[in-house]
Amino acid sequence: MSAIILESQARVVPVMPRLQRLLHSFWLTLALALALGFSFQGSRGLWEPDEGRYTQVAMEMMLSGDYITPRRHHHRIHPTKPPLTYWAIAGSVSRFGRNEWAVRAPYALAFALTAGLLFGIGRRLTPRLPGLPAAIYATTTLAFFAANLVTTDTLLTLMTTLGVFGYVGARWPLRANAATWPWIMLMWAGFGLAFVTKGPPGLLPLAAILIFDGLQPQHRTRQLFDLRGMLVFALLGLGWYLAVLLRNPEMLGYLLREEVVARITSGEHGRFPQWWGGFYIYGPTLLVGTLPWLPTLWRRWRELPLTRLRWSRLSPEGRFLALWIGVSLLVFMLARSRLPLYLLPLFPAIALVIARAWLAEPQRLQRRLAWLPVVAVLLVLLKAVAAQVHNNKDMRAFAAEIRRVVPFQPNEAVFVDESPRYGLGYYLGIEAEWISIAPSADPRYDQVLSEELQEPEGQRLYLVRPERYAAFAAMALALGHHVQRFGESHRFVIAGVRRDRDHQRN
Repeated sequence: MSAIILESQARVVPVMPRLQRLLHSFWLTLALALALGFSFQGSRGLWEPDEGRYTQVAMEMMLSGDYITPRRHHHRIHPTKPPLTYWAIAGSVSRFGRNEWAVRAPYALAFALTAGLLFGIGRRLTPRLPGLPAAIYATTTLAFFAANLVTTDTLLTLMTTLGVFGYVGARWPLRANAATWPWIMLMWAGFGLAFVTKGPPGLLPLAAILIFDGLQPQHRTRQLFDLRGMLVFALLGLGWYLAVLLRNPEMLGYLLREEVVARITSGEHGRFPQWWGGFYIYGPTLLVGTLPWLPTLWRRWRELPLTRLRWSRLSPEGRFLALWIGVSLLVFMLARSRLPLYLLPLFPAIALVIARAWLAEPQRLQRRLAWLPVVAVLLVLLKAVAAQVHNNKDMRAFAAEIRRVVPFQPNEAVFVDESPRYGLGYYLGIEAEWISIAPSADPRYDQVLSEELQEPEGQRLYLVRPERYAAFAAMALALGHHVQRFGESHRFVIAGVRRDRDHQRN
């Protein structure tokens, strides 16, 4: 998969004039990507777990004014991801208001800008139709639908593609004697932003670049380690880490232990750590995620550069794309924390591979190009339909049901022995907290029920699984509180708690 690249020169063939003009115009290509990215972007509610959690942390930043330390609750630090995702959400919501469109707007913009960067890369690697890689990327299933999800991955893809664009600009300049150092600075800036988006995974394409450049001792890129570029990387990529660790020194051990070592070497995160997990997760991701352009890759599988002879026959551009995909994919297969969207930063490279394969088969090019607008329309329609699907992960519907059955405006949503649905707090305009009925050694809990009931935080909403409700009510009663059950929705019992003397007075 990592280098299905034909090196024969493709003849220029007639294509549909309008589509050809679009694929030669940066602004038209960008406009197409923007239209795809922003279509129906706010039509559905926030889905748990990821969308609610990222949004909650961003809202905590806005509420507290502390944009350095991520928190999921005002007294609970959430150090699992660097802050660029939270900054993007907070900035968008503060500008466009508290709605789903504002939360997801940064992802639509990142999706479109990634396509724009692919146009720039295409000018160098697919110059006959520079917008073709961008159009393929924008109409690839995984890239298109990932832009409608609140995660780190679409933003990470933008930043890593920016870094690659900087390198490609330096390595394959459009003009002879063009200055190299501005492109190298752009490369280091992109990877600095990638590092402050998701940490070490953001540097995998950089590793591929260094390997590729090191394999060409006679043609290495000038000024690759330019001091100005390294300084830009340090400021953008390491500045936040330094600031947050000075403020919260205890985070250093967590970041190294849990977010680096544990994700690579252990299965404690429960993300398919088995030896077969990589095939189980990434196999279907590549098969389904590259639709509808999978057949191009499927027909070229025999050309994988698995032998020295096949590798030697690849052009430098082909070797670069092979390493861009192959290095990251190898690391993801070996690591023991695996999720489908981890592969998203590889899809710009996959789009370039597909585009180069199309241009190498001129007899099929016109027919393939004709499918691009059809696929774009179908993807938008599927996105519109998906927005109407109701499920228990939709916190907008859950919040509407709570407003219907609960006779007061709660000050806090308290989840009992169950991970919080943070998106619910976003819709109700309150914080979400995670407590246990009995004392627990699990560090994820914010506190225990007895401590929560003693706090003067006003009226709170308690959400308990039906099978735990009896134990919850019994413990609350033993602590001198009365539990009132309001209803059940989204597999939770919705309840309120009052002290016995307040209940008797009413």
